[in-house]
Amino acid sequence: MAPQRLPPMSRASHTKRWLVVALLLTSLASVAVLNYRGMIASTYINRSKEERSVQTQLQSSKVVDELVTLLLAKQTQHHDVDSSANSTTTTATIAAPPLQRQPDPRSIYQGDEDRSELHIVFSMSCDQGRRVPLQTILQFSAVAVGQRGPITQILSGCTDVQREKIMKEPTLYYDFRRHFTPSYSPHPTPNVTDEYTPYNKPFALRHFLRNAQPPVKHDIIALIDGDMVLFKPLEVNTGRDVTKYYHGKRDKATVNDTVADGIAIAQDWHNYLNSGWYAAHARDKLEAVCAGKPCINVTRDDAREYYSSTGPPYIMTRHDMEAMIDDYCDFVVRGRQVEQAWMVEMFAYTLAVANHGIKHTLLTNLGATHPKLAVEEREYWDFVDDTLPNPCENTSAVVMPSDPPVGIHYCQKYGFVEGDHKGHYYYKYDLPETLVNCDSPLLMVPPTSDWDALETTTARELLAQKRHEVWVECSTTKIVNQAMVKYKQRACPNGYNTQQGIEMVKP
Repeated sequence: MAPQRLPPMSRASHTKRWLVVALLLTSLASVAVLNYRGMIASTYINRSKEERSVQTQLQSSKVVDELVTLLLAKQTQHHDVDSSANSTTTTATIAAPPLQRQPDPRSIYQGDEDRSELHIVFSMSCDQGRRVPLQTILQFSAVAVGQRGPITQILSGCTDVQREKIMKEPTLYYDFRRHFTPSYSPHPTPNVTDEYTPYNKPFALRHFLRNAQPPVKHDIIALIDGDMVLFKPLEVNTGRDVTKYYHGKRDKATVNDTVADGIAIAQDWHNYLNSGWYAAHARDKLEAVCAGKPCINVTRDDAREYYSSTGPPYIMTRHDMEAMIDDYCDFVVRGRQVEQAWMVEMFAYTLAVANHGIKHTLLTNLGATHPKLAVEEREYWDFVDDTLPNPCENTSAVVMPSDPPVGIHYCQKYGFVEGDHKGHYYYKYDLPETLVNCDSPLLMVPPTSDWDALETTTARELLAQKRHEVWVECSTTKIVNQAMVKYKQRACPNGYNTQQGIEMVKP
């Protein structure tokens, strides 16, 4: 008898075979994943291997999901072909599997991956004392708070040898830049001889704006001082409510953190500068600088609100900074002809921005300087109370309040709870020049008694001030130590000293 021929396999049977294959492959892949997981669970491995195993499992699961998706699409395709064969009036639409969303090619590799609009700059002289510790403390704090955007150190008066050495100094911040300029003291201009280091601040800033490599591209510039430590990122245009830190005369509904052309932000320095050279007693200085210029016509009330009480950080648009920079330079030179005080450069800044109508919103929390300047709340010193743990207790960890200022501009002395200029303290000018050396000890954290004894040793009216002083004293000491360790990790391949052996104390 001739062998019987089997009937041709129907498309439905073909489809069933595809489903069976899909299920078998899915089962095999799942078993493989489970076996792999079991093998990992039974092996003693370190954390990095565990992380790789989790990644492998996720990738395996993804493979299974993609395989099932493709097989089901194949099955759907066969089903639609059958339907098309049985009916000439039905049109099948095959949905393609979803593609993984790719980033817009125009949004990547643009050279601004940090997505920041703010460029921080600060000025130093090449021979400035404690330059390396100060720049390191600033960088370390910027890293700690998650600051974004470039930070440029403008250095004036370096020799070629100094410049080469500086470029080899370790840096901590991810985008820390340096810009070198001539020294503008004692000759800010060819016909002037005047030993005044602050000439470097405006003149070197102008050199930076016009000659920086790479060129300045960020829309907003923040001019700060190098003796700052950050406790929050320095940011603007966030839309946050900042009225808590404003104590001027404006309607608070108009107060925000906006920086745009014609609108700037600065630290409130009212308790240092008040009306500045717009005060009645300084009329001769105002006329010497502003005669025949728009700044001579600014009212005293407007000056106090927008111009004369400004301090660092100064934050404005690059457009505005480029517009006012010539006046900033010129007004320092003119100002020094009528006043020899150290702060002439700051008065010159206030007149330059007034001359261009760049109105500043003055906030008290950007770079607070000392609790004794909390008069009328014109500096923000209301973030430490008796519920805070002792900030001197731990020798390394900083006790953080719930709402610290953005930064502390540590240009003063802090501490001295045992009496006027007696006891432990922190003062930048007493930091040893050798603090960054590999063999140098770290600072000794002040004793816990500085905090514990406040209730019994401090007059009630001074208690809030002293609490904040001790917090700054102990917290800044710890931050300095942390920053020095990070620096030495990069600079000292043969080891370094971590003993806390340098005590700041006045008997």
